[in-house]
Amino acid sequence: MPFFSVVVPTYNRSEMARDAVQSVLNQDFSDFELIVVDDGSSDNTADIMTSLSNKLHYHRQINGGVASARNAGISLSSGQYICYLDSDDLWPKNKLSTYKLLIDSRQSPAFIFSDFHKHDISLSQPYKVSNTDMFPYILDLANPLGGDHFEISGDHLLELLFRGYPLYPSTFAVRRDVHDHYRWDPGILKSEDFNLVLKISSRYSFTYLHQSLATVRVHGSNKSADFLTKNKINLASMKLYRDLYSPKTKRSLCNHYISQKYFSDGRSYLSQGLKSEGIKSLLHSFKYPENWKRLSQKLISRVQG
Repeated sequence: MPFFSVVVPTYNRSEMARDAVQSVLNQDFSDFELIVVDDGSSDNTADIMTSLSNKLHYHRQINGGVASARNAGISLSSGQYICYLDSDDLWPKNKLSTYKLLIDSRQSPAFIFSDFHKHDISLSQPYKVSNTDMFPYILDLANPLGGDHFEISGDHLLELLFRGYPLYPSTFAVRRDVHDHYRWDPGILKSEDFNLVLKISSRYSFTYLHQSLATVRVHGSNKSADFLTKNKINLASMKLYRDLYSPKTKRSLCNHYISQKYFSDGRSYLSQGLKSEGIKSLLHSFKYPENWKRLSQKLISRVQG
């Protein structure tokens, strides 16, 4: 039984998938299995994947979306931890060995994620600022465990996720028994990762590794312009968490952050000239009395300013 199962879902990006898979094969920690789930590609993905290594398990399925592909990878896996790498992303060679050291020193945490850098492939180098450089409040909410290791739990974890700190699947390591409780929702075609981490956070604390251990590549096919749909799905996931997974004592806190989300989305829409969407979102934010005082103060300050 391998220690790690690495699941790489892919669809019609054979050359980028080759790079991603090669970054797994180059790891300096060898106790892993590699599962590539081809979600019905029509390009030459099959030829490239099957030619790379006999360590690679290639599985092809009818197109069902990335959540479906990841679930297929879980079902085919046998490792103690399941790690994910999107087929347009890359890992440094010490990714798995660094995670293994953390797991051994922290009594097998349930869910691990790390910092990462983005790289617009039209540019020669990745961005200099990392994800946590852009969202530094994670370090205020996290409990230091020593070195680069942090734990986030309870209200702090809820705040981290509801305030919008972005977690990317290419940094996830999920203990197998956690996935026995929670799988990816194949009915969600955008922000399926946000939905998953919200559900897991209702039962487990998260362990954060303050090192950049993934490169998330930005390119034409993953620059989503449909931000309206994504925002609506994120709000639906927040409400689902509140109604199905959050204890009653936390529902008021959930409403506080949902109201904030509506307000910030509304301001963003107005700044982009989307007047109708902006007004509707701002009005929705006032449906939650948990945030009335804060929102009223914001509006008064803007009028006076």
